Amino acid sequence: MNRRTLIVSVACCCLTITLAVSVCAQEVKLSAAQPKITTASAVRARTGPQVAAEEIMRLKLGTVVSAVARTADDSEIGGKKDHWYRVDLPGAQSGWIFGGLLKDYSTARREETFREIIGERLKAESMSFDDGIDLYNFASNAVAQTKSLNVKGEFELLELLALSRSLNGIPFDKRERAPYRDWLKAHQQEIVYSEPSGDWLVRSDLFWNLERMCHRAPIAERIAWEAAQNPLPGECESDEVCQFLYIDATDGQYLRLHPNGAHAGEALKNLEEALVSDELASTLKSKSRDKYAVMQREDLIKSIAELRLTLSKASSPEKTALLKRINELSSGVR
Repeated sequence: MNRRTLIVSVACCCLTITLAVSVCAQEVKLSAAQPKITTASAVRARTGPQVAAEEIMRLKLGTVVSAVARTADDSEIGGKKDHWYRVDLPGAQSGWIFGGLLKDYSTARREETFREIIGERLKAESMSFDDGIDLYNFASNAVAQTKSLNVKGEFELLELLALSRSLNGIPFDKRERAPYRDWLKAHQQEIVYSEPSGDWLVRSDLFWNLERMCHRAPIAERIAWEAAQNPLPGECESDEVCQFLYIDATDGQYLRLHPNGAHAGEALKNLEEALVSDELASTLKSKSRDKYAVMQREDLIKSIAELRLTLSKASSPEKTALLKRINELSSGVR
């Protein structure tokens, strides 16, 4: 070996040792293992505390791992600043996970932690099909681990919302292919197809049935509002009577169950706007014997009567304008 080759070899060896010492120097061993839970889908565990390090495996949302060490310094990734943690992985492996994708975990705070994770994931503006399934499975697991009626009802609500997000992630032109077709088939009893929009929707009666089961629990009002926000299949187009009946079946049903709920003012405002239409007055006074016209008129009269009764139980100031409009519509109607 000539002198130049020897120098290069020694330099390379020193560089390797220096890098190894640098990596070791930034690792801080924890005094005791700390349980952590993943807060995102497909969380990458790597061979080192850098995004460029080789990927070992990907962990599902809600996977609990044990952190045994961390980096001395924070890193900033995707707008989050945190340490990297060396964790024990399934299969007796060890790897590094960025702390921005982890949350402290303890069985004593399990329900609170589950609630926080699911809530944050549901806030995401967009979600892939795979992430939607991951979220649904995590919410289902949370339901299975809960016994309290109020908490169980909340997690069952979150499970329905997660199912809805998974349906939103199905590409329109690929729904007849696996795995989308299989997912739709597995949940065929919980979903309904809306022909006009070409979307699969979670059945609203599942929300209303859940509210009925939890009606005396604090979570019931939130369930009812989510039920009111869940889209119904079909389309009213320019039919303003149909549009009012749609609002009455959603916001109106919420008010019938919770006339003084947290969203009562908003629901009353929506109903007032739907009742402004002159088409409703024409329908109420129509003498048409057409089968559809008679049915629509009867539904409208029934809905307005039920709404008047609901308003007698409401205390929100928005009810005044709505009651005035109902009286105007009812004038002269037998």
